[in-house]
Amino acid sequence: MPLAVTEFATRDALMQAAAKRMADTLTDAIAQRGSACAALSGGGTPAPAYRALSALPLDWPKITLALVDERYVPPQDAASNEGLVRREFKDAFEAGAQFKPMYAPPTVEHAADIAEQIYAPMRIDIALMGMGGDGHTASWFPGAAQLGEALGLDNARTVMAITAAQAEGSTERLTLTRSAFTRIEKVVLLITGADKRARLEAALAGDYAPVAALFAPALPEPEVFWSA
Repeated sequence: MPLAVTEFATRDALMQAAAKRMADTLTDAIAQRGSACAALSGGGTPAPAYRALSALPLDWPKITLALVDERYVPPQDAASNEGLVRREFKDAFEAGAQFKPMYAPPTVEHAADIAEQIYAPMRIDIALMGMGGDGHTASWFPGAAQLGEALGLDNARTVMAITAAQAEGSTERLTLTRSAFTRIEKVVLLITGADKRARLEAALAGDYAPVAALFAPALPEPEVFWSA
């Protein structure tokens, strides 16, 4: 499938645009129904966008921040996506924003069941996605034993546990399922660097990688933001 990409001259411009897209979507949702929710990805790439968004004067008490996926580590661990969000959105949380975690002890399976209870009723207005060099997005890793289940559009779960030997930070993960994305209003995919753009284009041309699953007709068409 041809890839529609919004290109930015610098990574800073990309992050500012991502923050604005999230802010506009959250503001529109608040105007329409009085509350809003964003699902956020981890990793180093989106952190500047999160800082930019957190600094904006939004109606934060009406906004919930959630996760696209999580490494099965406690929030104080350096690899924790929850920890990343809490750090980068410090101003937003101080202004009243709410947070929905995925991590819970004592096992990743138990955490998935708890997160399912939290996330299944939620309405997510926007999800900010990234992509690894191997073509994974969320915690949909190539070769993961549970990948088929995670990507099944008939999967009734919103959150599930997945194990991937190559996953950095923790091989045990929690992730939104692809079927959960059929209920998300808007998806933005951030890509940086020529190699990742080439990997995404190859995946959509038939050289399979899990990120291609985001572009299924049943899901909202992702907006792809790219900068070298």
